Amino acid sequence: MTVPKADQSKHGPDEGGLASTPPNRPRLRPSRTFESGIGAILMIDALALLLVIASGPAAYLWMDSSHPSPIIATAAPGASATPTPEATSGPSASSLPGGSPSSVPVVSGGASPKLVAGDGTWARTDPLPQATWATASVTLHDGRVIALGGATAQSSFDAVASALIFDPATGHWTAATDMLQPRAYAMAVTLADGSVLVAGGSRDGQPLDTAERYYPGNGTWVAAGRLNIPRTQGALTLLKDGRVLATGGGIEGGPDWNATASAEIFDPAGGTWTMVAPMAVARARHTATLLLDGEVLVAGGATTFHGDAGFVTAKAEIFDPGTNSWRPAAPMSKPRYVHAATLLIDGRVLVAGGWYATSNSDPSHNTAEIYDPATNTWAATGSMTGARADYSLVRLADGRVLAAGGVDPAYTVQASSEIYDPATGVWAATGKLMVGTMWPAVGLLPDGRVLIAGGALDALAAHLTAACQIYSPTLP
Repeated sequence: MTVPKADQSKHGPDEGGLASTPPNRPRLRPSRTFESGIGAILMIDALALLLVIASGPAAYLWMDSSHPSPIIATAAPGASATPTPEATSGPSASSLPGGSPSSVPVVSGGASPKLVAGDGTWARTDPLPQATWATASVTLHDGRVIALGGATAQSSFDAVASALIFDPATGHWTAATDMLQPRAYAMAVTLADGSVLVAGGSRDGQPLDTAERYYPGNGTWVAAGRLNIPRTQGALTLLKDGRVLATGGGIEGGPDWNATASAEIFDPAGGTWTMVAPMAVARARHTATLLLDGEVLVAGGATTFHGDAGFVTAKAEIFDPGTNSWRPAAPMSKPRYVHAATLLIDGRVLVAGGWYATSNSDPSHNTAEIYDPATNTWAATGSMTGARADYSLVRLADGRVLAAGGVDPAYTVQASSEIYDPATGVWAATGKLMVGTMWPAVGLLPDGRVLIAGGALDALAAHLTAACQIYSPTLP
């Protein structure tokens, strides 16, 4: 998820909206900043109340006095006992994200599971043992979902090293061995051999250059070299040759922040990171999508934030793994960050929502557009039924796309969700989350259901949830 500005976040309250403000006074809105290049500063109008929060480029911090209601665990409906492999992309997705992200994590790529008939509703399942947000998450090859790190309060000063695994066959979470170090806003991806690579993120308000690798077979973590540049809220993309591309991210502590245009590649065979040609544009809270031909489309993102004069880009570019080089792609129709993207079955890329600017008057948007690699063009498609930023976007097994939660134009965290049909270009409302959330862990389960776990309940991430919810799609 993305927030207004930095390691602090701009999150919205769960369905409740912001506290009302007196007449003739501007609506309170969190300022957007990156902590390490993503800290968020919440500025509360002329009353001279300044709340500084260190959370991450993808978090928005809002003031809200409500607390989540207790979550009662129930059995997960119809969980498959024989999960099939599923590859996922990182936080920007991945994660992801969005991976968050964003992010809000974004799940894309890999073999799609067989979709079972559902009723288009969300149901509660076993909650997390602790409420967290800004968590990285990926689906393991055996169909389980692992949630990695995150924060137990508003910033990476409260980052944790936990690794939790959800088993769809039982509907329960189990604790895996903790990571080697706490991290929030991290990037993660499942490698070709089934191990999980986690890199970067933030701790104590600063970006990290460390990386580590989890082996599900024996439950161990090992160091996985060091990034050449510390980065938080960037993106990891698993390439077809098994290497991993890391792009962008915040590279300094807040309240002002800068993103980086740098890119580097992790070689699982040698456990090393190697710099490659930089992107043309510095960016964080962008999207990175693996195309069918093995190239990577990077789009949007925020580059800087100083005071209230940050910059968001509409530019896109493509990475060629064969030459380790970049070339320009056609720009989006609008600049976006804390948006989300996913690869459609036909090879095009759907991008939707986000913010167009870093100013505190810019609301979340509902517009969507599609990139066609064959023609290097963007075309408008149907707008979402609700505007949202820092939300979860998942491609379902049948090719439709689920959008859920996130921050609405009033900077409240919403519980709505909707489905995009690529055949018609239309979004349609579907079941409502039982607990609205921002920047949760996200996973596509082997039977086609979608898991959302934890997240923030308000734009300031002042209140978090441990609730876990599973969406069961209806058949088209």
